[in-house]
Amino acid sequence: MQTFSVLKTRLFFIAFFFVSLNAISQADTLAPYLKTLYIPPFNIQMADSSWFGKNDLQAKPTLILYFSPDCGHCQLETEELLTQIKEFKDLQIVMVTSRGTDEMKIFSDKYLLQKFPSIKIGSDTKRFVTRYYQVKFTPFSALYNKKGKLVKVYEGGIDFNELKELVHKS
Repeated sequence: MQTFSVLKTRLFFIAFFFVSLNAISQADTLAPYLKTLYIPPFNIQMADSSWFGKNDLQAKPTLILYFSPDCGHCQLETEELLTQIKEFKDLQIVMVTSRGTDEMKIFSDKYLLQKFPSIKIGSDTKRFVTRYYQVKFTPFSALYNKKGKLVKVYEGGIDFNELKELVHKS
C-alpha cells in the first residue's frame, strides 16, 4: 500500500514537471508585447526622412496602427478613422508600415494625413514593429493609455465604438 502511495507521489511530481516545462515553453512563444505591456522603443522613418519614436510621444493615449498601403481593409480603416477623427482629439496615432517610404508617402498623401497633427506616419525600416507585435494580419492596432500601458489590441480591424470608450477612460 505504501509503495502505491510513493508511486502516486512520484507520478504527480513528474506530471507537474512536464506541465511546468510546457508553460515555460509557451511563455517563450508569446509575442513581446504580451510580455512587456508597455509601448515599445520603436523608431519609424517619416516621409521627410526624419525619425519619430517612443521618446517623441506625448503623455496621452496612443494608438499604434500597423498597416500596409495596398491593404483594402487598412484603407477602409483609415477612411473610417478620419471620418471620426474629431472624436479622437485626445488620442495620438502612430501609423506604421514596413513598406518603403515612397509607398508610405503615397498612402499619406492620398488620405491627406499630414493635415492631422495627431497622426504620425512612417516606415519601420528594420521591421521592429512587425516582430514586436508578431503581426499576422493587417490592419493591426495596439492601444496604450496615457501612461504607456497596453489597454487593447485589435487584430484585423478596430471596433471604433469600443475605441472611443477606451480612449476616454484612458
